[in-house]
Amino acid sequence: MALGLANASKGLGVIAQVVGLVEKALTKRGTRIDKKIDAVKAMQKAVNNTRLYLVKSKNKYEPNAELSNLWNDAFAAMVPIDKSLARQLNNSSRFWSDPHRWLAEEGAMELIPDLEELDEKCDSIIVELENRK
Repeated sequence: MALGLANASKGLGVIAQVVGLVEKALTKRGTRIDKKIDAVKAMQKAVNNTRLYLVKSKNKYEPNAELSNLWNDAFAAMVPIDKSLARQLNNSSRFWSDPHRWLAEEGAMELIPDLEELDEKCDSIIVELENRK
């Protein structure tokens, strides 16, 4: 009888550990989804504001601290999700702090992601999130 209670107690301990691991994994997954939502939101905000700025300025590239900050926010939100994309977003932030320098350097603009590309990336992340929920 004592052996049976000891085994049952041991079994309950294992079950509690498994439940704890599952809860931890689900919480982590939920956090990752929340981080993806925040990242795509920040990136889409930067894309939309950049597009609006370019329309209003008739495609003139002048330093713009607000856009630089939006791209930096998008970069920071994207780091835990996609480091390669985050680097591109960081380049966009740096571009808007001094666009004339970037435009003067040959090949520098290849480091700046196209707004259409980023729209597509946002869409693909949104589809991925929709498929998970």
